[in-house]
Amino acid sequence: MLAARPRIAILMATFDGARFLRAQLDSIRDQSVTDWRLVVSDDGSRDGTRAIVRAFAAENPGHEVTLIDGPRQGATRNFLHLLGQLRQGEWLAWCDQDDVWLPDRLARGLAALSGESPGSDAGGLAALSDGPPDPDARGLAARSGGPREPDAGGLAALSHRPPAPGAGGPTALSDKPPAPDPVGPARHAPPFALNPAVADATGGAMPDPAAPAARPALHACRTMLCAGDLTPIRPAPLYTRPASFLNALVQACTPGNTTLVNAAGAALLARAAPAAARAGVVSHDWFTYQLIAGAGGVVLRDPAQTVLYRQHPRNVMGRNDTLRARAARLAMLGAGDYGAWLAANHAALRAVAPMLTDANRAVLDQFGRTLAAPGPAAAARLARLGVYRQTRAGTAALLLAAAAGRLRGR
Repeated sequence: MLAARPRIAILMATFDGARFLRAQLDSIRDQSVTDWRLVVSDDGSRDGTRAIVRAFAAENPGHEVTLIDGPRQGATRNFLHLLGQLRQGEWLAWCDQDDVWLPDRLARGLAALSGESPGSDAGGLAALSDGPPDPDARGLAARSGGPREPDAGGLAALSHRPPAPGAGGPTALSDKPPAPDPVGPARHAPPFALNPAVADATGGAMPDPAAPAARPALHACRTMLCAGDLTPIRPAPLYTRPASFLNALVQACTPGNTTLVNAAGAALLARAAPAAARAGVVSHDWFTYQLIAGAGGVVLRDPAQTVLYRQHPRNVMGRNDTLRARAARLAMLGAGDYGAWLAANHAALRAVAPMLTDANRAVLDQFGRTLAAPGPAAAARLARLGVYRQTRAGTAALLLAAAAGRLRGR
């Protein structure tokens, strides 16, 4: 149990997001958890994005809202850049610019990671396991004996509490450098300049796993896929195989727009951000999953849908629930780009290997040798290593791509 509610840093990356941004900001305001601050890193928007953020800050003076300049090197680099804004002891919530959060998006994560009941509509939580995957495993969700979150298409099925009134801290947005802050970084700190207070939080060493609050932990939910006007389409797929480092190495399945990371995990990510940026990782949420799992942390996957995931032509990553979408994603495994993504992730993790457990460092070394091996040998080594995707078809496609030499990148 948490002695006191932690402060949550909501980290949002924006670029020309004016069309949908206000709805996302209003849904943050309406969270039942009110102890949050918002940092928006704008990557040079040419529309009204920055004005919308300033207006939101002016209308909500009880919350701290900070607008900073992004690195202008793509969405992933913008998100990694935001990690330099974390303060000591803060939890982290990733945030996209075009979704809508339901009122308990933050509350469910806080409850789950603090050992509390997240609510009557919780369903089960699928927890991380580093053991070999059970081919028919359905995580703790299937074994809990409790009711499942219904796969309903309508918003009425997403039973969420109304937001509680009140707000958090007193500071409003300013584009000017802030007053000196004993724990906060300077407004124009260079990219990936880690807040010293965050570095001190872990002292360059792994947190003690015997202390629950010091163990890195991640909570992620499902999304409700919606049309551009937020008309519900269907819930995102419910993954049933265990979350683990062996899965994280080859698949991103903890959606960033639903992710909440505790203070120990956030400090770990802040320390690892420069390495991830140098390596050119393709996805901040994939790297988040890999690092927390690799460090021996807790990964909780919640079947509830807490985010309305708006589908539109400018989505960086779109839906994966249709046969066509799933086939397209499986086809990526056979493309050289996927191999390059694996290589970049491997390079980033190697650079922060002291943050991983001994067992996962050994797995990472074997995985690196596998990526460099010729096709048939790579497939055999992957099978022996035990890496897996969340579906049997996905794992089979991975092994076929390895056998064809497609995982060696370009």
